Amino acid sequence: MTKAERIQTALRGEIPDKVPFIINVMRQEVQESILGHAIDAPTYTGMNNAGWLGGVDEEAKVEPALTVVPEVAEKIGLDAIGIQVLPPLFVQWVVKDNTACIGGGCIDSAEALAKIHMPDPDDEKLLRSIDEMIKRYKGDFAMGARIRLGISPSILSMGMENIVEFYAEEDDTLEKTVEMFTDWSRRMNKNLSELDFDFFWAFDDIAFTSSLLISPQMFREFFKDHVKEAASTIGKPWIYHSDGNFQLLLDDIIDIGAYGIHPIERGSMDTKWLKETYGDKLCMVGNVDINYILKDAPLEEVDQEVKNCIDLLGKGGRYIISDSNSIPEWCTAQNVIEMGKAVEKYRYIY
Repeated sequence: MTKAERIQTALRGEIPDKVPFIINVMRQEVQESILGHAIDAPTYTGMNNAGWLGGVDEEAKVEPALTVVPEVAEKIGLDAIGIQVLPPLFVQWVVKDNTACIGGGCIDSAEALAKIHMPDPDDEKLLRSIDEMIKRYKGDFAMGARIRLGISPSILSMGMENIVEFYAEEDDTLEKTVEMFTDWSRRMNKNLSELDFDFFWAFDDIAFTSSLLISPQMFREFFKDHVKEAASTIGKPWIYHSDGNFQLLLDDIIDIGAYGIHPIERGSMDTKWLKETYGDKLCMVGNVDINYILKDAPLEEVDQEVKNCIDLLGKGGRYIISDSNSIPEWCTAQNVIEMGKAVEKYRYIY
């Protein structure tokens, strides 16, 4: 199988030749540590981790970036790389330790929402630049599109306090904000699907470790139908990402059209239960621990962690081994490299 076929086969519920291996994103510092030299290609950093950030009266942009450069992907044995194509976030933000940190949302009224001019998802120059990135960097890797469907941009750009106020006062700014972001995503997804992407990876957090950010009722009333429309134009198999425990919305995520879920965050949902209950409906994507295993665990524990993940989730297919969130700056190069070695050691289970 090609790398693209391997990933698509797992996402569609069939048995690939071996367990696929992908990651969400990897911070540039870790990538450079793995390679031992600086990276010139536009890749994932602390400053572009959430895409463009700014106020409602600023000129919003889309700034594509590689999730990991091909040289790093080759070194650790990944099946895929990706290009991040995220909608803008209208938020207050500061820089701390070379990382853009999001504060409160800027959409606090109908007047604020009216000031926004979203980037054109049909912009030929933007789409041509993405196409050129695919042609330059894809090679024999599968290429993923790292996108959002509109949930996270809406929640972050309004902020929970404003969302509660809009909801309590029956202010239609909440619904109009969701419509703005999900309609933009619907149009962008359609255009991206016409490019040489092999799968999509939608990043829309709806949960904390222990519970949902919003109630199931609010999700179904304000988000679900719009998000389903946004996903309807994705022409490739796709993965839904949310941190935390979104167990109460798993059936909704399936109904929206997701082929798989990521990252199965540790301490949130029971991994064994997920595999037993949803293993015939969703591809499990995850969940090598990043907070200890890929940070400072002995290498033999990294090896065992990978084996345990494959033993638990790989049986019967519908599994792609990955990180338990992303590869942030605190992960060490030697442990990430060891993860790749262990994946190659244990992935031949079919």
